[in-house]
Amino acid sequence: MKKAILSVFVVIIAVILLSCTGKTGSTGLIGPAGPQQSGLYYVKNFQNGIYPASYSGQIEASIFCGYSGATYTANTQPIWLGSKGINLCTFRGLVKFDLSSLPSSKILIDKAELTIKTNGNIVGSGITGVHVHKITTLWTQYYAGWNNATEHTFWKNQFNEGGDFESNTMTVNAPAFDLGANDTVTIDLDPAVVLSWAASPSTNYGMIFIAGDEAGGEYAEIYPSGDPTPSNRPLLKISYYTTEYN
Repeated sequence: MKKAILSVFVVIIAVILLSCTGKTGSTGLIGPAGPQQSGLYYVKNFQNGIYPASYSGQIEASIFCGYSGATYTANTQPIWLGSKGINLCTFRGLVKFDLSSLPSSKILIDKAELTIKTNGNIVGSGITGVHVHKITTLWTQYYAGWNNATEHTFWKNQFNEGGDFESNTMTVNAPAFDLGANDTVTIDLDPAVVLSWAASPSTNYGMIFIAGDEAGGEYAEIYPSGDPTPSNRPLLKISYYTTEYN
């Protein structure tokens, strides 16, 4: 008798549940796409004294075709770029960021964005067609010059002058950019180059900035890593995937 009552009760409950089931509603909005690569996604900034506060790994220099040795002697000096004066002898800018805090393996660089700012000291309207190249030889700050790479070594190119660098530019989206007075410019760097720096920190020699027309009397000054206003300093923002979780 108890089994019969229990069976009837189960049937009644099933009927009630079925009668309460409505029609399927419309499909909701599709959520945002997740990461396209495996691993965790990070965004890391590098800026002297800011990201992080203890970071001091960005160095720079300006080399001048009118002098074989160093003309850049303090990181509070602007990074001179282009030509001015009677002889129109050019300056080139060297910039390097220490990226040794990035994983050296199991990493995929998604984006690398360099933001630089200029002061008001320009010749003409500034510089048109600035291009950036990967440096291929070790250099040292305060010793690098037009002929000297370090205190005791020269640049290795045919004429031992002007820096050693790859012929291809290391910017994406645009091969060159312009610099005016009091300008802020963000440049997309080649992720493959930045990845090579992360994978082999000892061969990270940074990048060189060259004016499009070095004899054209165009000139601008980039704020350096030691500028008294921290927000003026060059900023490198790297977005990357990694499976190294520690």
